[in-house]
Amino acid sequence: MYKQLFIPGPTDVAPEVLEKMATPMIGHRTVEATELQRGISEKLQKLMYTENTILLSTSSGTGLMEAAIRCCTRKRAAVFSVGAFGDRWYQLAENNNVPADVFKSEPGQPTTPEMVDDALKTGQYDVVTVTHNETSTGVMNDCAAIGDVIRKYDDVLFLVDTVSSLAGSKVEVDLWGIDVCIASTQKCFALPPGLSLCSVSERAIEAAKQVKHRGYYLDLVRLYNRVKRDYQY
Repeated sequence: MYKQLFIPGPTDVAPEVLEKMATPMIGHRTVEATELQRGISEKLQKLMYTENTILLSTSSGTGLMEAAIRCCTRKRAAVFSVGAFGDRWYQLAENNNVPADVFKSEPGQPTTPEMVDDALKTGQYDVVTVTHNETSTGVMNDCAAIGDVIRKYDDVLFLVDTVSSLAGSKVEVDLWGIDVCIASTQKCFALPPGLSLCSVSERAIEAAKQVKHRGYYLDLVRLYNRVKRDYQY
């Protein structure tokens, strides 16, 4: 008996998508693979309203969240949490020896631009992390207003988790000043889980080059260089 899912994710996958997944494999080092992944990237740029480079990863959204906070933090990260997935940013920082402080809102309340500004005024931070839509509470943060605050601080990067909002709610990466915007396939995209994606700015890549220990599999600089070469990961 077929049971239809009514949860945030994974979501139901359309029959035509499941049928497409049953087609034969192609070589991952072929022109066909390059064209496929270039096409995916170009479509995602339109969806995300960005000129930034798109990276794909065979991981959950948490994988690219980990990549972002590990690769982009040169000094210290200011983690703003409105629920369980905001807390995850901080857990990822702790487990990767990334210096970070967490700023929590009251239950059901958003991260405000004033909170971000107060933290950045201290001069301690070069990364801000925010959850756009917090699955655990339903709170949606005003990332446009937060981005306006971050723009006042030249060296601060803006990392945003849009796992439960991208493709369901309008996300304007370039207008909002997002340096790394992360999502995955199992929620609003209504695709099977196991693939994540992010847009990454040139600013973020240049900052990441200054970080010595970025790891290997989730090294944003390595992934970026492969995309720029031939879209073959």
